[in-house]
Amino acid sequence: MREWLTRGLRVLHWLEDGLLVGLLLTMVGLAVLQIVLRNGFDGGFLWAESFLRVLVLWIGLAGAMAASREHRHISIDILGRFLPTPAAKVVAVFNALFTAGICAALAWYTFDFVKMEYEAPVMAFANVPTWVCESIMPIAFTVIALRYLLLAVLLPWRALPQGGGGHGLPFEGGAP
Repeated sequence: MREWLTRGLRVLHWLEDGLLVGLLLTMVGLAVLQIVLRNGFDGGFLWAESFLRVLVLWIGLAGAMAASREHRHISIDILGRFLPTPAAKVVAVFNALFTAGICAALAWYTFDFVKMEYEAPVMAFANVPTWVCESIMPIAFTVIALRYLLLAVLLPWRALPQGGGGHGLPFEGGAP
């Protein structure tokens, strides 16, 4: 069972990384093509600017999901660095639960937002509705919330690096 879970997680991580790379390559390629078409041929795609803005949103949130997978989010943990290991674990669990709670609230409210956009369809560019462009928000925040909730559950059973909660990773051995 553990082997199947490990394989499933590897596939999921590969898909996330592939999405991130694909979005980035699409964004760079379209931006370069748009520059060449404008400067060289006095043309371009009317929808490209709007699509590039949407790609920035998608890349940012896909990157946040990847960062949460590796527990590499920006964090300010001054207290956890100087506490003994048991107290540092309590602080790290609190931080993970707090992050999960904030991301769960964001997922809830962005889902409502996307639902409102779906009910009152407006086109973002070409014939793509705005709700499709914004659909990454509840997905990404849900994934991040689940990852930090899992981290909070697993953290008490893992060892922290020496010196408390420093070094970016809240436990040895990488992701749970």
